Amino acid sequence: MPGRRVFYLHSPSGDIGHAVHLLRLLAELKKTRGSRSLIFLRAPSVYPYKLFEKFGRVVRLPAAPSAASGRRLASLLSKFRPSSLTTEFFPFGRAECRPEAGPVLKAASACGAKIFASVPMPYFTASERGIKEMLEVCARYDKILVHSPEGADLPYMAKAVSLERRVSPAAFLSVFRGLRDKIVFTGYLLPGPGKSVKKESFVLVTRGGGSTSDVFFEAAIKAASLVDSPFLFVAGPATSRRKLVNFRRLAAAGGGKAEVIRSSARMPDLISRAAVCVSTAGGSVYEMLALRKKMVLVPFCGDKGREHSDQLARAWLMRDLAGASLLLPGDLAPEKIAAAVRERLTRPLKISRRVKPAWFRGAERAAAMIS
Repeated sequence: MPGRRVFYLHSPSGDIGHAVHLLRLLAELKKTRGSRSLIFLRAPSVYPYKLFEKFGRVVRLPAAPSAASGRRLASLLSKFRPSSLTTEFFPFGRAECRPEAGPVLKAASACGAKIFASVPMPYFTASERGIKEMLEVCARYDKILVHSPEGADLPYMAKAVSLERRVSPAAFLSVFRGLRDKIVFTGYLLPGPGKSVKKESFVLVTRGGGSTSDVFFEAAIKAASLVDSPFLFVAGPATSRRKLVNFRRLAAAGGGKAEVIRSSARMPDLISRAAVCVSTAGGSVYEMLALRKKMVLVPFCGDKGREHSDQLARAWLMRDLAGASLLLPGDLAPEKIAAAVRERLTRPLKISRRVKPAWFRGAERAAAMIS
């Protein structure tokens, strides 16, 4: 049935993945005729706000979350009288949002709205001593929609999280067991099928939004001259003009086999056409899996003291499901990247029988639950 829906997104960094997930969910929900949406948005400047305006009224949030901002948003929500509120990632991440999100959750409850969390992966950012507070916020939710297939990513995330030294794998898994009555594993939140495209011989190299992994990108550009295939590099929309110029200069010095662009509105088409995809292990690897692509993955693992484990977990998963080659930060020599690409070009692709079409219908299932 048509309804009034409120969405809350806090993702101010150069990482556009969270904004992309919300846009995919909004696109699926737009199919419900007569529905109205109010979108509270603090998103990367590299991701145009006008894209969200196609799906509802957008309220831009101030620079940082605050209790004052939360009271203002709660007042707007109460006047709108929504049937549902969906928060992106929070409360599994974005703990800095609690002063702002608290009044919004309270107002939604007072309106009788159903409250959903839209979580991009089975992962949370709380430390072991912060789990209790996170679970207290989770108790206010009707459902937590985790956009991965049940039994796929979770054990990999639990194993990799020990890299961060903030929570043990056992404590990590205990959260998901404790919330089993609220959590729904929807499957991956991917765009709908596009036009079929012809596979080509080029190697596609991407690094997500472009806010990390400069060393990987430069090494991959140098590797292009060592492989007998053309390369297309997508630097990411967060890449500065200065860095883009430097990447293009480096590519030109390698003999002209590599083209560097900042971004593309049709990334799924580029992925589909490529012979091999070389990438960090962000959310785009799920599209590569759905499109049955050969992969060389270089997960971004963060810096010392600020380690990240989610990309490492995804890289392990793709290794086991699709034979992806895995290069860690210490392996980022052009020769090693070139060797991995050549190996993937020549070896046949084998996709695990575990992978089912239902794994990629997360947008449809999540939208149905919210509706």
